[in-house]
Amino acid sequence: MDISVIIPVYNGEETLRSCLDASVNAEIPEDSQVEILLVNDGSTDKTLDIALEYPSVRVVDLKNNMGRIIARKTGAEAAVYENLLFIDSRVTVEKDILRKISEIDYQPLLAGGIKHEKYRSDYDTFFYLIRRKIYAPYFPQTKFSKELYISEDNFFKAPKGTTCFFVDKDLFLSTLPDSESKDTSDDTKIMKNIVFDKKTQILRHTDVKIDYNQRTGGNINSWIFHRGKIWADYYLSFINRYSILFILITVMILYLLFTNIAGFLVSVAVIYFLAALYLAENLKDFIIVMKIFPMLGMLFYSGAALKIISKSSRYKGKD
Repeated sequence: MDISVIIPVYNGEETLRSCLDASVNAEIPEDSQVEILLVNDGSTDKTLDIALEYPSVRVVDLKNNMGRIIARKTGAEAAVYENLLFIDSRVTVEKDILRKISEIDYQPLLAGGIKHEKYRSDYDTFFYLIRRKIYAPYFPQTKFSKELYISEDNFFKAPKGTTCFFVDKDLFLSTLPDSESKDTSDDTKIMKNIVFDKKTQILRHTDVKIDYNQRTGGNINSWIFHRGKIWADYYLSFINRYSILFILITVMILYLLFTNIAGFLVSVAVIYFLAALYLAENLKDFIIVMKIFPMLGMLFYSGAALKIISKSSRYKGKD
């Protein structure tokens, strides 16, 4: 099985070396050909310099930041082989990942053996707790099942994304979303198109093992704001449990903001407190969530609200 490994990256100097070291040293299965292709999406840090340190890595340099969809599409179109393995620049793969993929011999395929160090950082803790609730009972998958087939029945409950994604080139290119905007929910829409339009189940397998280096520090704020916009692009485009909750929170915020400022502040504090109680598994978790959630929650909500406003403005402009 011949594989093109594609690493799209924008300003990834923090983790790129560990990602590339692991990728170039991965064991190549017998009778297989493997290329590693890095797409530099207009980075302004040392990403390109780091990538050029690896002679076995083919670099495609986009002069401007075009966004994840175009970066991934560029990589897919430039790939030599029909089997594509997308790896996020924050991912460190296991040495046997290519062999495991060949042995499983199924695509589309997601890494299910994700290393979860719950207390590596406060942010790791927070996102672990979020995923544990959103994706129950499938998260962490190592406690559920070695194989998880994502189908129409469990699509909205199963964890999914292109952090480490093995897929046929033609299937990938045919399921890209129509919009190439940076704010498009590309991961979810690609997966949705594969499962619902192509009637193809996605396998998430724990033998495909990776370590994901969670964002921390100052750069997480802009990222979570952007994630709010991406999330809203899909999940606030139709009626579901998330859109209903978002509407209820928005109505409450607007009502209290314009009628009772004190009540607004108390209500927000109560929401954060109840959310921390709901997410936490112990007192340590509760303290971490109370410390982190107010800022990240506000940024995520603001990003989602901005996406809805911008969409509404575009629709009005068309009228």
